[in-house]
Amino acid sequence: MSVFGDNRNADLNGSLAITAKQVRTFSEGTLSSQASPAGKLANMLQREIDNFCRLNPNFPPPRTPPQPRATLLIIDRSIDPAAPLLHEFTYQAMINDLLDVSPSENLNGIKYSYEYHQSDGSMDTKEVLLDEDDNVYKSVRHMHIAECSDRLVEKFNEFLAENKQADAGDRIPGKTTAKSLKDMKDMLSNLPQYQDLKAKYSAHLSIAQECMSYFERHKLNSVGNLEQNMATGETADGETPKTIVLDMVPLLDDPHVSSADKARLLMLYIIWKEGGLFEDDKRKLLEHAKLKGELRDAINNLPLIGVKVTRVRNPEKSFFKKRRDRSKRNKDEETPYELSRYVPVVKKVMEAHFNNTLDPAQFSFTKESDMDSSEHGPGNVGQGGIPASGVSLRTTKPTWSKRANSPGMNRVANGAKLIVFVIGGATYSEIRSVYELAESYNKDIFIGSTELLTPCKFLDQLAHLHDPVPSSASIIPPYVTPPPPRLEPINKTTSFLSHMTITTPPPLITKSSSASLATAEKTEEVKEKKKKKGLMRLFG
Repeated sequence: MSVFGDNRNADLNGSLAITAKQVRTFSEGTLSSQASPAGKLANMLQREIDNFCRLNPNFPPPRTPPQPRATLLIIDRSIDPAAPLLHEFTYQAMINDLLDVSPSENLNGIKYSYEYHQSDGSMDTKEVLLDEDDNVYKSVRHMHIAECSDRLVEKFNEFLAENKQADAGDRIPGKTTAKSLKDMKDMLSNLPQYQDLKAKYSAHLSIAQECMSYFERHKLNSVGNLEQNMATGETADGETPKTIVLDMVPLLDDPHVSSADKARLLMLYIIWKEGGLFEDDKRKLLEHAKLKGELRDAINNLPLIGVKVTRVRNPEKSFFKKRRDRSKRNKDEETPYELSRYVPVVKKVMEAHFNNTLDPAQFSFTKESDMDSSEHGPGNVGQGGIPASGVSLRTTKPTWSKRANSPGMNRVANGAKLIVFVIGGATYSEIRSVYELAESYNKDIFIGSTELLTPCKFLDQLAHLHDPVPSSASIIPPYVTPPPPRLEPINKTTSFLSHMTITTPPPLITKSSSASLATAEKTEEVKEKKKKKGLMRLFG
């Protein structure tokens, strides 16, 4: 989110450059809006890809059979500011939004502590880990909370059917299957030999019940319905909402509605109004909500992500009008739940990509494709020569009940892959949309982001967009030149001679040389005697 801040001392281009190195993905083309942070990142990433390919001329390696190149779609959070504010009523999203969870040590899951009744009636606390190793969690995480409970009971009954030993004498008399969460809870207490399974189902049972309890305590039914009316621009009956303020003011005054939820309602109302609010109207609504500090700052910082907060006399037509219209569902499209009517803009963009209807002025390739679309024939090729599926999400059934990630379901994808990267954070509703579209279009779709957003984290980051941006740490440590070796000062002559080794060959001694040496010694001795005798004669 820091790329939307207005701090002049922040090196935002440097942050994007580091992100480009992290996101470097080899694809057919990079789609983005050129005048946005997404456009800047796309161009930086394209340069990273080109540089890599120059250093690695054999990349990418040939594949057998050949596969179409993937498309990397880069967008930023300003494309849909409403999605992080809405209450998402799927199991995974509710856990992260409503409950006090923390990331696991390996960052691959979340930890949650809950209280439970022991066999002696006392209360105890237990910590549970929700990650990819929990098959029960994976099978229900994208389900609406209303379906989640039924699915948990269904999975429990499947277990009872597969384990005949549990049928022998451990069940409650008169009950062969669980029909509700209460039945499931009672039957779990009578299966002491299945401790691991009991702990897993007990954890999810407690989590689902806590989510529903929070839902009722904080009046999320009324809050969620109003949120959907504003985000979609229509009521559950498809009519234009006309009592938004009348419905919102009582919730702003209600002490049971949290301050964060009140701020989310006001921000969604400002987005819905498109041109912003008059200062007097804004002040009165803030007085009803009694918001202070960071929550007010979050509302006032909405213009930094493209949302007009203050109304002007001749408001220009806002781009949010187009986005809101695109979020409306088709009249023929079935809606499973009134509190889940909003369709994230990211999902609509992905759908448009597969149907070849993306606006090229808004989503242009950073580099021309080297695939000739005319070779594939009309109607079979999308932008950049990518084959289109021809499937429209508007004509498909809702995918809430489809469990694409359930164990035992192996889907073989076809066609080019789509990689979506969201600058500023992705939401759980957008992640769920990826699973749904991957199932509907039978495609491999991957979504990544600078971070995973929850509503509270989004509000917190909005409130601090005026703050200095912390320096970004590079994923590759900078190269540091090693210090030169430390040399002791020495004499040049000594240094030179120390590198020379002078050796004298041993003398070769033979018999003749030994005799000559002896003769020479005798001759020298005779001369010495004569010399002494001459001196004696001379000096007497």
